[in-house]
Amino acid sequence: MREKILIVEDEFIVANDLRIMLQKAGYDICGIAPSVAKALDLIKTKKPDWVLLDIFLQGSKTGIDLAESLTEMGLPFIYISANTNQAILEAAKSTQPYGFLVKPFREKDLLVMLDIALYRHEQAKKLNTPKTLTLAEQIAQIVSKADGKDERLKQVATSLLNVVPFSCLNITKIAAGAENDQVFLIKNSLNIFQKFSFQDMLEQVGVSQRQYTSWRVPITEGRNQFYTNFEFRGLKMDNLWIKALSDHYQYQSCLSIEVAADNSDTYRFTFFNAEAEAYNQLQMDILQRNNEVLKSTIQNILLFKDAPPKTEAIYRSGPTTQRLTVPTESFNGIIGESQLLKNVFEKISIVAPDDTSVLIMGESGTGKERIAQTIHKLSPRKSKHLITVNCAALPINLIESELFGHERGAFTGATDKRIGKFEQADGGTIFLDEIGELPLDAQVKLLRVLQEREIERLGGNFTKKVNVRIIAATNRNLEKEVAEGRFRLDLYYRLNVFPIELPPLRQRKEDIPLLANYFVNRLAKKSGRDIIAISDKVMDELLKYDWPGNIRELEHLIERSMLMTSGNIVEYVEIPTTAQIGIAQAPGTPRVMTLEEMEREHILNTLKMCNGKVFGPGGAAEMLNIPSTTLNSKIKKLGIRHEFVK
Repeated sequence: MREKILIVEDEFIVANDLRIMLQKAGYDICGIAPSVAKALDLIKTKKPDWVLLDIFLQGSKTGIDLAESLTEMGLPFIYISANTNQAILEAAKSTQPYGFLVKPFREKDLLVMLDIALYRHEQAKKLNTPKTLTLAEQIAQIVSKADGKDERLKQVATSLLNVVPFSCLNITKIAAGAENDQVFLIKNSLNIFQKFSFQDMLEQVGVSQRQYTSWRVPITEGRNQFYTNFEFRGLKMDNLWIKALSDHYQYQSCLSIEVAADNSDTYRFTFFNAEAEAYNQLQMDILQRNNEVLKSTIQNILLFKDAPPKTEAIYRSGPTTQRLTVPTESFNGIIGESQLLKNVFEKISIVAPDDTSVLIMGESGTGKERIAQTIHKLSPRKSKHLITVNCAALPINLIESELFGHERGAFTGATDKRIGKFEQADGGTIFLDEIGELPLDAQVKLLRVLQEREIERLGGNFTKKVNVRIIAATNRNLEKEVAEGRFRLDLYYRLNVFPIELPPLRQRKEDIPLLANYFVNRLAKKSGRDIIAISDKVMDELLKYDWPGNIRELEHLIERSMLMTSGNIVEYVEIPTTAQIGIAQAPGTPRVMTLEEMEREHILNTLKMCNGKVFGPGGAAEMLNIPSTTLNSKIKKLGIRHEFVK
């Protein structure tokens, strides 16, 4: 039976082209709808199997609104849009589509994306993939934790990043004299949120209390609004505090939404971003639909009173200790009992017995390779090879040879035939670590292998079928890489069939005592030391630290601490400071741009001034005083696309 597809697109020419291409490929087009209302009517009467969905449509509702209804109906859909900036992708991602096709596209691109989407949908049905936690469910989990208020606020900020991009979140009560109650959550260069009070921020920005009072910062109510470009500059003129804050941290846009608490007080959530066009109505709509989530943050976290802190007397009276309570059970050697980690274990149990592609996402040091090893160990391929490839370490000029092999004489220096990694993994599993580091040219060849399940050695004249399961991992934000033209959208959706996101250690601090004790016990046995405990003071310090290096950093810190321990109790750890880390950037210090980033920004600004015109009188090439062919080459190399110019 042919798949029935509904096209939701308000540009008739684009919709008609889609219809012709799809009918030619054998699909049944059951209608074209220019608006959400018309689409819902056609869905009721025509009952399509799939929906191709534009984002900006006729009427007040967008494709994002329709997508939420489609998800509730269990109707799979693919976005087709010319908008691929980070804000749009974040909003689209929250609706869990099966693909995202960028206009303009070729017929081949459309058919490949549909092929990928159909594959992902069939795999999802077969695996009965657990639903990704909604924002409300994530916040409910955070609320139920025993962590302190500051820690839970930082976790809320991390969850909100999934629906709205920001570098700073300010939560304040709208009332005269309430400025001292506000909090600021600021993301540092390690992408970790830090919590600051109002007095902290005055000090950071370099504004005195008297100066702030003299500004008579306006108290406005009843305004849910986003400010970009000229609107944001106008806001800075009206509000000198926002001007001081934004100038210090280089913010160029913001979004503000108000939430009423049960005690009749009103709070404002203001999100700031360094991009000039970071916000649009889509994020505003999503936040308004999640009003209860923001209200729960106020009621159950912001207004929550932490228990009184421990006094230091507990340490003066003698060193109390945390005995080595190493867990007797673990999930195939993975230590942890937090709910976030249990969710990961559940996903591993579901996907391991199948041949589905898996994409493991997480920060450096969270254990992505260990998860890949566990998936392979629990799969029917466990008796075959698991071949690990570090994509970041592959020499650029030898990537194809490393992955697919080469024949003797294929290139200078190829004195022998080489069997590539995919051929070595035939019948087993290949783990592509740091997949986000793979160059675009290599991504094209990898996509072909994933689609055709065959390889061709360099210098060879025949193809070889390979039976390989793909597990990929990355610490990069692949949606952002796609938006900035550094990662292929079709490859992303081919790999992202079954995503597993590993939580950073700072989000599952309840696992730190188990991990710390496990490392002490293992290292003590290895070194022959008789270390039996960790002091409470040390454990408190471990729990307070944010662990930008995650589990790997904890292991190394424990190892150093044990070397400095003379007795049988670990009583001292040297927690790294921001200065010791050496990567973190001091608040307010502008990030130094690379030469490539500066060139890209300069070309983008010039193209915007020329309304996208590249060559001819008044074009960007003329203004930059370079040949138009050179400029076109740079535009392609730097991943600049037409929608960025608009």
